[in-house]
Amino acid sequence: MRRKGLILLFVALLMAATALQAQETRGQILGRVTDPTGAVGAIITGVNTGTNVRTVASTNQSGDFVLPFLIPAPTR
Repeated sequence: MRRKGLILLFVALLMAATALQAQETRGQILGRVTDPTGAVGAIITGVNTGTNVRTVASTNQSGDFVLPFLIPAPTR
C-alpha cells in the first residue's frame, strides 16, 4: 500500500512540474475601439516605456484588437 502512495505522489509531482513549464512571462492587451460614426480600421500602438519597444496592431471590423507577446519592463 505504501508503494502505491509513493507512485501517486510521483505522478502528482510530475503533473505539477509539467503545468509549471507552461507558464508565460509575456503579456497581452486586448481591447475594443469604438467610434460614434461607425468608422473601422484604427491602428493601435503600445509602447513599453522602460524599453521603448513599440507593438502595433490594427482593429478588425468590430473594433477589436490584440497586442500580443508584450515583454514586461524592469520595475523602477
